[in-house]
Amino acid sequence: MQGFFEDKKFLNNSNVICHLTDTYFIKESKIGEKIDLPGFARIFKILDLLSNKKENNILFLHSGDFLFPSFLSSFFKGKQIVDILNQCGLNYCTLGNHDFDGGSKVLKKRIKESKFKYIITNLSTPKSFSSKILNYDVWPRKTPIVAILGIAGKMTVEKAIDSGFRVKNLKNSLKKNMAEIREKFPDIKILIVLSHMGDQEDLQLKAILNKTWKSNSVIFGGHDHNKLISYNPKLDKCMLVKGKSNARTMQIINLNGIINKQNQNLEKQLLILGSKDFQRVKPSRKIEEKIESWFEKLKKQNRLPSNKIVKKFPKGVVLDGTESSLRQGSTNLGNFVTDCLKNYTNSDIALVNSGHFRCDRYFLEKLRVSDLFNIFVMEQKSVILVTKLSKKECLLLLKHAYSEVGKGKVLQVSKDVLDVLNKPSSDDKVRVAVISDMLFTDEDGFANIIAKQRKISPKKFRNSLKKDVLSDTNLIEGIIKTANQVNYDSKIRFQVGKKY
Repeated sequence: MQGFFEDKKFLNNSNVICHLTDTYFIKESKIGEKIDLPGFARIFKILDLLSNKKENNILFLHSGDFLFPSFLSSFFKGKQIVDILNQCGLNYCTLGNHDFDGGSKVLKKRIKESKFKYIITNLSTPKSFSSKILNYDVWPRKTPIVAILGIAGKMTVEKAIDSGFRVKNLKNSLKKNMAEIREKFPDIKILIVLSHMGDQEDLQLKAILNKTWKSNSVIFGGHDHNKLISYNPKLDKCMLVKGKSNARTMQIINLNGIINKQNQNLEKQLLILGSKDFQRVKPSRKIEEKIESWFEKLKKQNRLPSNKIVKKFPKGVVLDGTESSLRQGSTNLGNFVTDCLKNYTNSDIALVNSGHFRCDRYFLEKLRVSDLFNIFVMEQKSVILVTKLSKKECLLLLKHAYSEVGKGKVLQVSKDVLDVLNKPSSDDKVRVAVISDMLFTDEDGFANIIAKQRKISPKKFRNSLKKDVLSDTNLIEGIIKTANQVNYDSKIRFQVGKKY
């Protein structure tokens, strides 16, 4: 495999499984010469090196969330990522919650364009959808040794129902399909499950598979955007492996090492590639040109945002917009954004949920307009809402936001929030600026907390907020207008796990 895999000789001449999840960006990003996000030109090159020019020795899998959201998907509705995944030879995927963001018509089109197949075991697919959505499949076609299932988690199920899918009982659907696999394909050596669920859901699934599937199994998970391995070789036949988003990690399993040995340690056959590995491989020029062609289309339509500098920061400063940092506490980028929002709306405090930041990358010394459109790819939905909340309600929101690490509900907060909330005053109310989706959707649970505190229904609470929406504003506009009024602050204002 030439230089790149010399220190990973257990992969030599092996059939391998390669896995990615939650990939929103097709183009690489760098900090100077250092790779931050690898992009698909490097992913393609790694797959090419692994293949050793042989056919059908790579099973390439994806655990969902790729169609939305991204800057390009705002225009092409996921068509660009399907094109790139086709080029890379993806075999199978499952669907994640964001893959439904464009609605059922868009999803049907993208599935039709896909050369790869979709697997969802615990949902019934509407008849109007393509036959490419399967309950399970086996690989390779002629002499199958791998069976593949796909499991949708709670958030994906909620989105899928709106597109006409019906929910199946998870345990029953697993039991039925596993029984059929055993009967039709008795030589299957390993069960692979593509999961788009939260960590706890995945751990529950692992417990089920440990009891119900007698041979080895691997769950490849997504959704939470964090690296996780749950496996005890003395107790488990099932290994749970979750990867970081945007190909920050790529999971590879030596398939020969699993099927040729009995009672082996599955984790010894697992390789996880990260930024240092991606740095060592040259990107595929063919895929680079394909990626650039999508940006060129927007350029010809005069739809690419400008590279005008919005704000220069102190020399050497790296702004942290990575999901792993944003979802465990405030970052210097989060500080800047919320301070801009506070100034723009003349509010007492500003709160922005980390799930609204979608760039998952670093920025060196400066921010440009084009960067903002990558950070806030849901810009068209970034309507600002300014409302009055009680200080107790604000503290409850903060407590809820910082109750769990790794979640998009973790809040980026404007400066001196606790000073404002704890300051004695005759008026218990404070003027709070947020992104409207924070309170108009159920995803992070903020509206339910306030509604419960006020002893009203979430629907009634949301109706009361409609008058507070600043419909002609959005976050990017607010940042551009107030950037020069905001000073750089590198302090971590809040962090999961600390008491405030």
